[in-house]
Amino acid sequence: MPELQANLPAQLISELLTDPDFPNSAVGKNVDIRGYIGVITGVAKNSIKVRSAEGNTVSYNFHALRRLYGPRLAPVESPAEPAPPSPPASQPQPRLEAIVKPNFHGPLVPIESLIQRPQFPGCARGVFVDLHGFAGVVVALVGRSLKIRSREGATRSYNADGLRKIYGQPVPQPPLQPGAQL
Repeated sequence: MPELQANLPAQLISELLTDPDFPNSAVGKNVDIRGYIGVITGVAKNSIKVRSAEGNTVSYNFHALRRLYGPRLAPVESPAEPAPPSPPASQPQPRLEAIVKPNFHGPLVPIESLIQRPQFPGCARGVFVDLHGFAGVVVALVGRSLKIRSREGATRSYNADGLRKIYGQPVPQPPLQPGAQL
C-alpha cells in the first residue's frame, strides 16, 4: 500500500478526479470531499474508503463523485438537421357567434351524412344532429370542435377529426341469410 499522506494539505476531490487512473491513483492521498477531510485508504468495488484524522472511515461511490465533482464536459454539438417540411398551415376559420336559440324542430340529421361533405364541420352549424345516443343542435364551432346542445340543455364538445374517424367509415352490413327477405 502506498505511503499515506495525512500530513500534507488536503486536495479537493475535483482535482483528484481529473486523473485517468482515478480512483486507484488517489489511494494514500489526503482529500477534502465537501468538508470531510481524510486519507483515501483503499478502493472496494465502486467505492473509495476515506479515513479521517479521528479514525472514522467513510465510503464514497466514485461514480457519484465523478458525476458531482468531476470536470464538466461541453456537450458535443452535432450539425443541426433541417426540420422536415411542415404541412401548410390551414386557414383559420372565421369565428362565428354561437347560436343562442337552437332550432330543435328541424329534421334530425345523422352525423354520417354531414361528415361526408367537404365543408364539414362548417356545414353542421345550426343543424339538429344525431350522434347515436346524443342528439342536439350544433350551436358553435370552436377551432376543430363542434359544440352541440341537446333539448334538455346539456352541451357537449366533439372533435371534428375524431367524429370523422368514428363515423366516417361505412358500417359493414352483415350478409343476408339464405331465405331471408329484404
